[in-house]
Amino acid sequence: MIRVYFLPVEIIDHTEVVAGTEFIHDALLECTENPEIRKLIQDTTEDDHNSLVAVCHLWTDATPEEIDLYNATVTPEPPDPDADIARDILSTHPGTIEPPALTTLIRIYAKRLGIT
Repeated sequence: MIRVYFLPVEIIDHTEVVAGTEFIHDALLECTENPEIRKLIQDTTEDDHNSLVAVCHLWTDATPEEIDLYNATVTPEPPDPDADIARDILSTHPGTIEPPALTTLIRIYAKRLGIT
């Protein structure tokens, strides 16, 4: 669901850092009249939503205008089956990766590096 969050900004080493950055992805971030607040428009999962609610000043469901703006400016990355396979192999083999899975990983990374 596309929602709007108003997040606090902190200045660290002359850089603006928005609260909750670890939960922000494929989003639209705008300045507000208050220099200490940023407006985030994002299509969030329930987990990301709950995490952002914990750090934001205020949140609302997006208006039709905000949804149109989000859809016009945010282009999600296309699905990548190789990345999903690699992520699955790496997350389910914490110790040793067996040869068939290792071969698959090598093929995926060689393809990404253009060594096919």
